[in-house]
Amino acid sequence: MEQMNDGTLWFVIGIAGFIIVLSFSIIGFFLNRMVSDLKQVVDENGKNKGRIELVEQQQINDTKRIEAMTQLELRVMSENVGELSKNVNVLVIALAKKGINTP
Repeated sequence: MEQMNDGTLWFVIGIAGFIIVLSFSIIGFFLNRMVSDLKQVVDENGKNKGRIELVEQQQINDTKRIEAMTQLELRVMSENVGELSKNVNVLVIALAKKGINTP
């Protein structure tokens, strides 16, 4: 087997070291980007969760408001129907009396 001289050996070791350092630098760069992207996704997820909870609360409040308005309108309509019923009853009685009294 042939012996390499010291200069060639140090040159090969230097290039190998450079390639290893370059590889670790590239891997570190992409790992750093992944971690920062992950942090951004987690922050955005938290914001979206807050927005969803706010929309859900608004929906619950809107539903309660609509239910209250519907109940109020039904009460008013019920009173109006009762009043209309009384008026129709008075009209029927008046027509009945008029029909009985006519010869």
